[in-house]
Amino acid sequence: MQKKFSPAYTFACLTLALLPAACNKLVDVSGNAAGQLVTAQVFSDSANATAGVLGLYTSSALTQQYPDIYTGMGGDELLPLVVTPLNQSFYPDSLSAGSPNNYGTIIEQIWQAYYGNTAIYLANAAMEQLSVDSGISNTLRNQLIGECKVVRALYYFYLVGLFSDVPYVTSTSTKVNSRLPRTPTATIYSQLEQDLISAAALLLPAYPSEGRLRPNRYTADALLARLHLYRGQWQQAQAICDTILNSGLYALEPNLDNVFLDKSQEAIWQLGSSVSYSPQAPPGYSPFLPSFPGTQPLYSLAPWILNAFDSADQRRQHWVDSAVVPTANGTITYYYAYKYKNNDFSNPNNTTEDLMVFRLAEIYLIRAEARARQGDLAAAIQDINLIRNRAGLAPLPVPPSLEAAMGTILHERQTELFCEWGHRWLDLKRTDSINAVLTREKPQYWAADGHDALYPIPATEISANPALTQNPGY
Repeated sequence: MQKKFSPAYTFACLTLALLPAACNKLVDVSGNAAGQLVTAQVFSDSANATAGVLGLYTSSALTQQYPDIYTGMGGDELLPLVVTPLNQSFYPDSLSAGSPNNYGTIIEQIWQAYYGNTAIYLANAAMEQLSVDSGISNTLRNQLIGECKVVRALYYFYLVGLFSDVPYVTSTSTKVNSRLPRTPTATIYSQLEQDLISAAALLLPAYPSEGRLRPNRYTADALLARLHLYRGQWQQAQAICDTILNSGLYALEPNLDNVFLDKSQEAIWQLGSSVSYSPQAPPGYSPFLPSFPGTQPLYSLAPWILNAFDSADQRRQHWVDSAVVPTANGTITYYYAYKYKNNDFSNPNNTTEDLMVFRLAEIYLIRAEARARQGDLAAAIQDINLIRNRAGLAPLPVPPSLEAAMGTILHERQTELFCEWGHRWLDLKRTDSINAVLTREKPQYWAADGHDALYPIPATEISANPALTQNPGY
């Protein structure tokens, strides 16, 4: 993945790194802590204001890919090959809320990754300062506020997807934030819709930096289209997809090996950070790849995703690879996700790949489903066949029913978007099929009541905030 940090960006990251540890806590942000320091030192002029907002892209909620790994193990995409506390919690679907005084739990780390000082807290602090008079132009102010709204909306989209109702924090006020109850998901979705509509109006179609490493107008539209899909707003979802597809800025990469490269024509938003996925790994490291040839990866693909590919599917050929590992009794073959191919430890400055956040294939899949749900099965299958054609598969005829169309669409989502941002997990949840699928595929682990579909609220947060309640089953 690409490293493109300016000196001002480095300054902002250092500033954020020096913030008091307390500002990582949703319920324990000092009144004179992060917001005051960020306001004074980062938003004084255009360069520093830009650098301050770029701090959003250092958040572990983005750079450590919680949705990929955690939901992949908890669902039916990944099998962990290394015994760690993380793997032992997510793969067997045995998450714990922890104890009131244990701040180091995995679930607490995830919670704080989203609410922490480089994520929602920073977005709120930045928007508060950008909304007052400062030494920057209106054009830049609009761009930066638009970016903050897009990234904050993405954080909340995943918080809701993982935890359901969560506190909806929009300020840096300790008094306000420390006693917020859980906001209903429907209310959060409505607010995200308004934020994304506002962001799309503030942002320009042109990207504000080299490549597609920061949101533009169509990045806001992409998340808005996904949000409409999840809310069952089919007409709105289709209209937003049409806007993106008719923009002329994007096209499906004909070569599957080019999809995740820097400046891919399919990319709507990529992250250019070189943040490693483990403290020991150099830039460009992918958590899905073996460290060296002939060694086992950290995770292998589960049989359910491997078996989902048609024998002629070129995605199986280009986006899945295998490692043959010697054992005492011969060898064992591990299959792993190979969408990202850069694990060249000898070349830490490799800049051929960026981490994809939104890409055009998802927009076609969203429009296909929106069209199908509105009864236009012929148009829906046209979109699906575009994806299948790129994968080397024969076109499908018009489905005989909505049920058949949805089966096809969800299958294409599974094989196109596997190991990307938790799409599979969230699709199973929004279609109300997660309990049936995982009871069948993981009967030894999946609880019959289905409570594992939601993560527990950290006990530390509930202890500090009496207004919070726990999810069922924990």
